[in-house]
Amino acid sequence: MKQFKSFLLVLMVCLACIFCNPKLTRVQADLALLNGKIYTVDPSRSTVQAMVLSQGIIAGLGSDKEMSEFIDSSTVVIDLDGKLVLPGFIDSHAHPVSATKQLYEVNLYGLRTIAEIQTALKTFREMHPSASVIKGRGWSNADFSKIGPDKKDIDAVISDIPVSLSDEGGHAKWVNTKALELAHISHETPDPEGGLVERYLGSDEPSGTLRESAAALVKELFPYYGFEALKRGIQAYQDMALAFGITGAHEAYLDLGIDEIPAYRSLESENALKMRFRAGLYVDPDLGVEQVKALLDERAADTGDLFQITSAKVFIDGVVEGSTGYLNEPYEHLPESKGKLLWDLEQLNRVCTALDKQGFQIHVHAIGDAATKVTLDALEFVQARNGVRDSRHTITHLQLVDPQDIRRFHDLGVLAVPQPYWFKKDSYYYNIQVPYLGQKRADAEYPMASFFKAGVKVASSSDYPVTIPCNPLIAIETGITRREPGADSTSDALWPEERVSLEEMIESFTVNGAHADFLENTTGSLEVGKSADFIILDRDVFQIAPTEIHEVQVLATYFQGQKVFSVDG
Repeated sequence: MKQFKSFLLVLMVCLACIFCNPKLTRVQADLALLNGKIYTVDPSRSTVQAMVLSQGIIAGLGSDKEMSEFIDSSTVVIDLDGKLVLPGFIDSHAHPVSATKQLYEVNLYGLRTIAEIQTALKTFREMHPSASVIKGRGWSNADFSKIGPDKKDIDAVISDIPVSLSDEGGHAKWVNTKALELAHISHETPDPEGGLVERYLGSDEPSGTLRESAAALVKELFPYYGFEALKRGIQAYQDMALAFGITGAHEAYLDLGIDEIPAYRSLESENALKMRFRAGLYVDPDLGVEQVKALLDERAADTGDLFQITSAKVFIDGVVEGSTGYLNEPYEHLPESKGKLLWDLEQLNRVCTALDKQGFQIHVHAIGDAATKVTLDALEFVQARNGVRDSRHTITHLQLVDPQDIRRFHDLGVLAVPQPYWFKKDSYYYNIQVPYLGQKRADAEYPMASFFKAGVKVASSSDYPVTIPCNPLIAIETGITRREPGADSTSDALWPEERVSLEEMIESFTVNGAHADFLENTTGSLEVGKSADFIILDRDVFQIAPTEIHEVQVLATYFQGQKVFSVDG
């Protein structure tokens, strides 16, 4: 019924637009924003002074004078006092359900030394004396040797129960000796397909770091979170996201058979979701086309207004820090290795063809240049078999991309989903990327401007919780400067030729994010008939230096015309 009423309102708005100024409607406003600077991100990238809403839908845009005729005594009027309004941000690749881990695990983010991590583990154990296992997340590969952190450093503080600590990117686990023993991982354990058991140099003894699929060797020791915990985690993410002005997110990876999807469904049925979630289901490279039926059945069950399954998540390779990203040329520090291709190519073609035929959007993790090339080859194969459709398949991360492949994105209609937060020379650049990739490749990471110039749709994202905080304003600045926010303007930029404009960065977090989720007719820009999803900023990002954008604060976030966040509470 609610969706039907919204449809009728949109129909009224559209009919009104036919007979009057296209920026105005004859629908009476229940909320009006006046005396502001409203950057609409509409096709003309126009800016207006005022906006009026009715029942959560944008009913008019124009000057204060034009909007005044739609205001009566029942209209709530907000004087923006010149403040900037933007469409709500959309994070096109994130893992919101992972906020559960932030609530229930040892938080290692920002801890740079073994001593700091050991202190955090001791404190957590003291607070949870009856715990039978301990999990955590957030250590940085840049702080450890090439084989990763050592099990003995955990053993020194916790040796009687298994401990598993995920790295920032979620592609490696650091475990203690007890976990290795209980999982029967020893010097005789071979590396699993697509994974790596790190070992002490000159020895077969596992050192305590398990990369990619090898992490699954200890999975059974660490039970996953239950239904209520997952609900609390999603709500915690939502609270954080709304404070950053995020009104839509693509949940990039959900598993069948656990409570993540039911948790989302339950929250929507309780009217507890205050933003839109679109989501992808994990595709196992070992299962083949027979898994598509189960994915299809799940998608059919998840068609809510705010939570929907729309995509299928495919991992092509690993990550550079694990030496598992799939490269065209060998790693600098491992000249015998080009990384890990996680799929048999014929299997990849078959599965992607089956997914595409069933109307799935294919959402692909590709770090290395060879991984991106393989993905584009597969999607070209799919298009040759199934024909051209508005599939909006996406490739995310895109750390290294062969310049010759960028045009192929445009030609195949593939979207680029980068994480601009990472476009900088930081500890990862100096401690991982340069020694692992060599200077030349490290200095040619994360293209952005090249995608825009080729006419590729670029939808930005955070990959939360890999990126904390996942504030889009930080990413917008970094995409423009390609420097660490707050860094001196004379500091080295990462591949400065790939800088983009403020307008392009905003586009990538708004209208292009909506396009990536097939929501461009609903949200992503401020236009008559669209959902009133917008944010009010305390400073005008168009009037300040780009290096100050990370300091800008979201004063209020509105979703479907309702205030869902305010600095005033």
